[in-house]
Amino acid sequence: MLKPIKSILFATDLSKNCQAALDFTNAMATRFQSKVYLLHVIEDLPEGVDGRLKNLLGRHKWEDLVNAQQANVHKSLTGKTSVNQMIRNDIQNFCKMVGIDDAACDMSTREILISQGNIAEQITAQAKEFDCDLIILGAKKGLFSKTSVGGIIKAVLKESKIPVTVVPKYEE
Repeated sequence: MLKPIKSILFATDLSKNCQAALDFTNAMATRFQSKVYLLHVIEDLPEGVDGRLKNLLGRHKWEDLVNAQQANVHKSLTGKTSVNQMIRNDIQNFCKMVGIDDAACDMSTREILISQGNIAEQITAQAKEFDCDLIILGAKKGLFSKTSVGGIIKAVLKESKIPVTVVPKYEE
């Protein structure tokens, strides 16, 4: 028997590639009345680069840059959340119009997560920490094909103990 999907981790790099995956996440959350965790991971710089930049820019300026990056990521994810709110409102209005029970149309809340580190490791760690039942990732456009599964997706697939869904990018 298939385990119910109570919570979904949607990991995004904030690119257009992830729009189809975000739409799929919304559809799954609506269908299963799941909680959604929107995750963006800020990848660590290669060893040594971090220290050299701190020395070059000064510790305070470096910290200001890192904080500004995190604020921009949060702003971007918050923008996606407001789109989600519009979608939720549209779904609830549709349900009322056709007479579907409110509970059947209710979409649980979203939570925004920003972490830093190895992207694949952070995705699987956050999914485990928040007891997610499904991870959803967006695929990129391939060089020779319509869809490409890169190293991060492969690493998540290898490490994850829960199902991972990879959603191809919309065709343009």
